[in-house]
Amino acid sequence: MMKTIQRAATATIAGGIAAGSLLLAGGTASAMPSDEPCGVSDVHITVTPEAAHAAGQEAYLITYTAAAPTTNCRLDGVPTGLSFVSGGQNNASDTTVTPDAPGAVPVPVNLTAGHPAESRILQDAAAPVTFLPDALNLNLPTGPDGSSTTVAWPAGAPLKGTTARVTAVAPADAS
Repeated sequence: MMKTIQRAATATIAGGIAAGSLLLAGGTASAMPSDEPCGVSDVHITVTPEAAHAAGQEAYLITYTAAAPTTNCRLDGVPTGLSFVSGGQNNASDTTVTPDAPGAVPVPVNLTAGHPAESRILQDAAAPVTFLPDALNLNLPTGPDGSSTTVAWPAGAPLKGTTARVTAVAPADAS
């Protein structure tokens, strides 16, 4: 009887060690959340028209991807300071961009090589074309002191109306 109990205890301990080892190995394989906000050198940003969106709206998808395989940083909130550029003239559009859900509490997104993030610029599809930008200035969604950068705007993609909204950053696979 005592031998059976000892064998069972030994098997339980060995199983626990094996399970713990797998848990630790799995933890190191996935990226740990970062407390470090992303800087401009950490992120590659693209803007593309998004074909399908809510009725009456058009959207431009802002995609944030890791600039290097080792990138591990945090994006948090709404990109700010958005202004549109055409022919070297900054914000010649006079388009006002506001947060889509003011007062909402954003959820931080950990940006790594395998986990991109995204946000959207939303505009009224029925509004008249007011501007044809070739670049977008924005502050990274990393809190109140986001780093400023300029990214290419999709060729021939117009702004419509004088107001637009921007959504908070979210994991790319969440939409």
